[in-house]
Amino acid sequence: MIESMNGIVLRTIKHSDTLMVADILTQQHGRMSFLVPMSKGRRSGVRNVLFQPLSMLSFSAPVGRRGLARLSEVQPYLLYSSIPYDVYKSAMALFLSEFLCAVLREEGENEALFAYLDYAFSWLDEAREGYSDFHIVFLLQLTRFIGIFPNVEGARRGAYFDLAAGCIVGEHPVHGQFLSPDDTANFIELLSVGFDDMGRMALNRRARGQYLALIDNYYRLHVPDFPRLRSAEVLRELFD
Repeated sequence: MIESMNGIVLRTIKHSDTLMVADILTQQHGRMSFLVPMSKGRRSGVRNVLFQPLSMLSFSAPVGRRGLARLSEVQPYLLYSSIPYDVYKSAMALFLSEFLCAVLREEGENEALFAYLDYAFSWLDEAREGYSDFHIVFLLQLTRFIGIFPNVEGARRGAYFDLAAGCIVGEHPVHGQFLSPDDTANFIELLSVGFDDMGRMALNRRARGQYLALIDNYYRLHVPDFPRLRSAEVLRELFD
């Protein structure tokens, strides 16, 4: 059965001289993989330029079949106006697409997650300034939708955040995966920040790098076999 779907491109991999495989997070069925003809012609039914990291597409594809299905009737359901052309935003898109590939491996239908991604990337595309910390806020808020949001309820002055347990503790943990009371207070503050109020964070280069390393470590502790991301260093250097 042919079904119409919306999806966000996570990555593409060359399959042959004429085909590539696109991993797409679909609104209807979660993460799926599809075959895409590799053609640069203007008359092609599927243009490769549409499959940039985090592109938002509408398309048709057969469902319920074994093996990889081919896409058809592909078109953007949101055409970005700045992400592909802004060096900082495109670097963020590359990093976040690699990050999402590592996190959403077996992700099934998740309407709340898809709506969050749709909103977040639309916000980034429309932002003209004040988006340098977008990836920090994005990754922290993403934890809400994949079941690993830090539990900071009941936090009091002098409390520690146990990174491995993902929660507030009253005593110094016996292992090394924790935040000091001062860092815990700052972390809790950061968890309350949204895209529209990122300005109150006022992170400098050093703090931004520290938070990115902290978030990477937190995901590494809570997502099995989380890989080391090659694009992370590119992003750090760019915003330096």
